[in-house]
Parts: sequence; structure tokens; C-alpha cells
Amino acid sequence: MPRRVRFLLYATVVAVIATYVGVKAWDQWAPEPTAADGLEEFLEPWYEAVEDRADQPATVVFVGDSISEGVMLPAPVHKNRMVGLLQTQLRDALDVDGGAGFMPPYYGDNVGSDDTVRTGVPMVEQTFGQWGLGMRSLSMPGGSELTYPDQEASTVRVWYGQMALLGGQGKVFVDGVDITAEGTLSNGDPSGETLSSAGEENASALSWTSPELSGSSHVVQVKSVVPGTSFVHTGVEFFDGDETSGIHVVDGSHSGATASHFASDRAVAGHWEEVAAHDPDLIVVNLGTNAEPDFPTSLRKLVDEAMAAAPKARILLVDGYEPGTWTTPMWQVIRKARKDVAADHPGRVAVFDLASLWPVLAKDGTSNDGLMMEDAGPVHPNVEGNKRMAQIYAELLTPPGN
Repeated sequence: MPRRVRFLLYATVVAVIATYVGVKAWDQWAPEPTAADGLEEFLEPWYEAVEDRADQPATVVFVGDSISEGVMLPAPVHKNRMVGLLQTQLRDALDVDGGAGFMPPYYGDNVGSDDTVRTGVPMVEQTFGQWGLGMRSLSMPGGSELTYPDQEASTVRVWYGQMALLGGQGKVFVDGVDITAEGTLSNGDPSGETLSSAGEENASALSWTSPELSGSSHVVQVKSVVPGTSFVHTGVEFFDGDETSGIHVVDGSHSGATASHFASDRAVAGHWEEVAAHDPDLIVVNLGTNAEPDFPTSLRKLVDEAMAAAPKARILLVDGYEPGTWTTPMWQVIRKARKDVAADHPGRVAVFDLASLWPVLAKDGTSNDGLMMEDAGPVHPNVEGNKRMAQIYAELLTPPGN
């Protein structure tokens, strides 16, 4: 072999080896991809709110279906749901304390259990009605009582609504003592002896805040006290020194929900009024799993309502995993709608690619990595799935460098 040919051959081999070594070195030293890749600039206002958490709350509201609300989870449900786990993980990462936060009066999952206990006259769930976050409210006839689980709290906030017909009166008991008259209403007025659900027209997002509570752990009860009427109750918020500060992850989801539910007039009158009252810095929307006639149109209207309700908030549309009950071509329609809506609102709305951080779900359940409840046709995260989803969102929402 001529010397020149040998030289060229050797040079080629050396170049190939150098390229391979360089690629391997880059692989070794290149930063690992993160959940926030490509979204850092979009999330900057959220990161700033988190950094300012000592002066005012950093609040994110989740709007979704059973994937966000959680289904068939063990008690205490609020501690095993994605939103609760996420709140804990964010606070742990940033060394922030706080109370349990918002608890709805019931969960939209009609198979699993609630955290609350009902006694007395049977209550009616106003599912997808015009009151409450996630369109969840309880119509409590006179003589009914709802008890929340024991929570550490320095103050509590009871949420309720009004209705034009047969609205009732409610009272708040803490550790068995009626303290209704000691609280403050959402309009700044001192509370009377009862909270009134009676009004000339329906109204949402009304609240009562307790005085400073002594001790650390408290049981809150809401009681409807006038026979023949109904008190409209929509949840309790537990604060532990973080009423005007800290990090708050708020659940505004409802199992079985579609985008059209949250785009409805009932949602505008109720759910979005409640969202506005929480004044969020970020709204995370994960919908599309439950089929509906026109998801793109519903999503577009939903986003319009979200932006109107929370003018300072950015809206993050979750591009979730393909459920085992969908075909890929049908799911692509859902994915495209999210991207199209985000493209119409640059800087205000963006898409988060959750699917890329989740296993591709086989229809027979063989590739779900132990994260899903169902074997065939996997849709719902199980306990481990809720933990994993909370970890992903915590990585996304924790400011860089923390």
C-alpha cells in the first residue's frame, strides 16, 4: 500500500476516533434535560412570584379532569393527590412552611372517598354547577353538617355562594365552638351570627376568614342552620402562617370534566369567579382526555375566560400522555388544538410537553412503568403516578438554581 494511502487511512481512523470520543465526552458533560426546557422565559413571572413569596403568595391553580384531581386514592386523599404532593415538594425545595391550603367539600371522583365527613340531613352535590372551584359545591339543607379533617392552622377561610331561591344560612365551628361572628367577610365587613347564602341573585367566590386561632391543630365544621333552605358551601382553605405569603397550589379540577364544562356560562359565573378570587400567578390546564364534540373551540373559549379572570396569570396548556382509550390520530387533534391556541396568544399562553416525560402507554398496559391504575386502556395515574406527576411539575415550577 502506497505511503500516501496509508497516511490518509490512518488520518481517517484518527478523525473517527476523535469524533467518537468528543461525542461521548459531550454526552457525559452536557446538562441533563429538564421539565422547564424551552419554558424558562415564559415561566419567569412565576419564578419571580416564588422569589417574592415572603411578601405575597405565589399561587398556581390547576384546572383539569380526573388526571389532575386524582381518583381512587387512599386516605388521607389530600395528601396523596398530585396537587397536595406538588405543594409539599415545592415548599420543601424552597424551605417554605404553610398550611394544607384549599380543600374542596368533595371530589368529583364518585368512586373514591372524600376527606370530609357528612352528617345530618343529606346534602346534594352540585356537580358542574355554578359555584365553586372545579364547579364543585354542596347544597347543604338546614340540619346538615360537613366536617373537615384535623389540620394545623393559624387561620381558616370558608368559601361559599349565594342563590336567589331558598338560600340558607351557615355557621362555622372550630373545635366544636361556633366562631362565625368573630370572622371577617370577603368584602371586609365583620361577620354576623351566620353566613348567608340568600341573595337577590346567584353569587360565587364569597368567603369568611377566621380570627387568629390558638394552638396548632383544628377541626373545622360547616353547618347549615335554617330548615327548608340550603347553604351553598364550596370549600375551606387552611393557612398556617401563610395567609398572605408562601406557595399555594390550588385544585380547580373535576373528574369527568371536559373543556366545554370550563367554557360554559356556569363556569364563568362560578369557577372563574373563584379563580379570580385566588388571584393566581399561573394557571395550568390539563384537559382533553374526556371526549367532547368540539375540543378546539371549547379550549379557545376556556383560555379566554382564564385570561379574563386572572389578568396577571400566564396559562400553561399541558400536552399530556396519550390515554390508552384513544387512538393516535384522534389524540393528534387534541394536541394540535393546544398548540394552535397557544400560538394565538404568544407570551401569555404556552404548551408544556408532559408526554415526553411520561412512558408511552401501551393499550394493554404493558409499558406504563407501574404509574397507571388500569391495566388495559390506561388513563388514570395511581399512587405512584401521582407522585411522579408531582415530581415533574415540581421540577417545572421550581426556579432555576434552587
